[in-house]
This record gives sequence, structure tokens and C-alpha cells, in this order.
Amino acid sequence: MALATLADVREPVEKHLPAEHRARHTWRYVGTLLVGAARGEDEPGDVEIALRLVLAMEGVECRPR
Repeated sequence: MALATLADVREPVEKHLPAEHRARHTWRYVGTLLVGAARGEDEPGDVEIALRLVLAMEGVECRPR
């Protein structure tokens, strides 16, 4: 799966991530950064970094672009 835009990140987090995962502090933080970046309040790069860290913590392989 290639994630190129904020919307690309939002969809799997909101629609495919199980509720018990979304409730974790780490995923809530990614969500907060995602909303902030969409509003222009946070940097999209911060979303990428947080997402990569959480995926690594969850054991999900993430390849660089």
C-alpha cells in the first residue's frame, strides 16, 4: 500500500484499524497529528515520522518511498 497524501493515511487508520488499536495512545497521537497537518497546524512530515514509529512498534513492515 502506498501512502502519498494525508487522505491516504487517514483512510486505513479510520476504516481498517481495529478499534482497540485506534484507542491506543500511539494511534491517537498519529490521528491528532493527521488532523493538525490537514488544518495546516502541523507538518505532514511529523505525521510520517509518527506513523513509521507506530508501525515499527506494531511490527508492521514499512518500506521507504
